[in-house]
Amino acid sequence: MKRQKKDATAQATDAIPVNTKDMAINTIKENAAAEAAFSAAKSILVRKGGDSIMKSLMLGVSDAFDLKLTKADMIDGRYLIEEYLGCGSYGRSYLVFDQVKGRRAVLKMLRLHKRLSRKSTEHFRQESYWLTELDHPALPCFYERGTFKKAPFFTMEYVNGKTFEQLIFEEGMVFSEKTAFKTAIKLNDIIGYLHSKNLVHRDIRIPNVMVEGPELKLIDFGLARRLGSNKSNKKVKNPFREQSVRSDFYGLGHFLLFLLYSSYEPETDQEQTWEEELTLTLDARRIIRKLLQIDEPYDDWRDIQKDFMRVTV
Repeated sequence: MKRQKKDATAQATDAIPVNTKDMAINTIKENAAAEAAFSAAKSILVRKGGDSIMKSLMLGVSDAFDLKLTKADMIDGRYLIEEYLGCGSYGRSYLVFDQVKGRRAVLKMLRLHKRLSRKSTEHFRQESYWLTELDHPALPCFYERGTFKKAPFFTMEYVNGKTFEQLIFEEGMVFSEKTAFKTAIKLNDIIGYLHSKNLVHRDIRIPNVMVEGPELKLIDFGLARRLGSNKSNKKVKNPFREQSVRSDFYGLGHFLLFLLYSSYEPETDQEQTWEEELTLTLDARRIIRKLLQIDEPYDDWRDIQKDFMRVTV
């Protein structure tokens, strides 16, 4: 653990001028409290005016000093930590046993560098509010909110399944074109429900889509936002982060490509596009091009569903 902290700090300060680097490292060493070290490092770099350097240092310090729970830790006098599940852009997630309710749950705790931003803290709280107002079998149920050692957290339903990332890369599951599109129909139905609630997920990816029994589950609403009214054709740098329905459709296109590539066997070392590498029907190719905004993009999930149906018959 000490070695990891040292490496994280070293990487974060690697590109900083010597004087500034020394100041930052000394500040970190002299402060026992994580918040104090983090704030000091931030203020140093704000004065220096280096945005990219500041971000790098902030993340390094945050990871080194962040609160990390371990197995058998007790949170709020009721949540017993069983397993660390993973870390996202906003929070660290743990499998816990709620001793009051007698059930397993997922506890998601806000990361240090996000806690020091009022806007990020509000977004984290908003994620729990989204779950509170949503009512769909494919979405995790919200349970409780709380704070532990100044870190906000909330608990939600534990989905006892596997992500498509695990299914493809760990278990070697292979999807045909028809099976991939049948799976996408289920996912698009969930997306349609979110859009009907004026929400856009903005993070439709294979680590966030799970299989539990015969059903799909969509998790991680950390980047979800209210749908904007702007439906202009103006492109953004990262279509995943667009605050419109097209963000989820773009993610759906990438999700489909991961499933379709599960059966791909390269025949050459030469780099090629997905259209050159994958053997797809004309309908499938046309749909994916629209999802990825290469051609005129979709504006409604129901239009996508109709096109999906044509591929699966």
